[in-house]
Amino acid sequence: MEAITFSQAMAATLVPMHEIDHNLFLGGLGAGGNEALLKRTGIKFVVQLLENTQIAPRFPGITYHFIQIQDSPAENISRHLPDALKFIHRHLKHNQKVLVHCAAGVSRSASVVISYIMAKNNTSFLKALQYVRNKRNCVLPNEGFRRQLEGMNLSTLRGYLRIL
Repeated sequence: MEAITFSQAMAATLVPMHEIDHNLFLGGLGAGGNEALLKRTGIKFVVQLLENTQIAPRFPGITYHFIQIQDSPAENISRHLPDALKFIHRHLKHNQKVLVHCAAGVSRSASVVISYIMAKNNTSFLKALQYVRNKRNCVLPNEGFRRQLEGMNLSTLRGYLRIL
């Protein structure tokens, strides 16, 4: 798989969000902080992965699942996956649109979406990464998140979707 550079990733974030799978959107604050875009797109459910709640936009009529996390290889993103994947799957299952966003839509939120694709499609990290990159080419999980996702047990991830 061809690697992308950091500058390519940053340039690609100029598009606020991309639809990765049916009704599943991935983006940055440009999408999550744009009430008109959320309304126009019909997104009413949002997963936010940000360092603190002060920078987390909130709009009426939208249900949020907030995850406080830094984009650092030392962060444990895997501990947030059960609740995040359940939230995403619950709403997608009812044909509702979900946006997963962090600051840039490159690492934190991309890692959650990749893990969802891994679970839904019963596929490896690399195949899920390529699937997501085909829709949003700026996706670049940090090394710590990448290692955690590569080490995830697929049956455990899939179990989060079956619980509902």
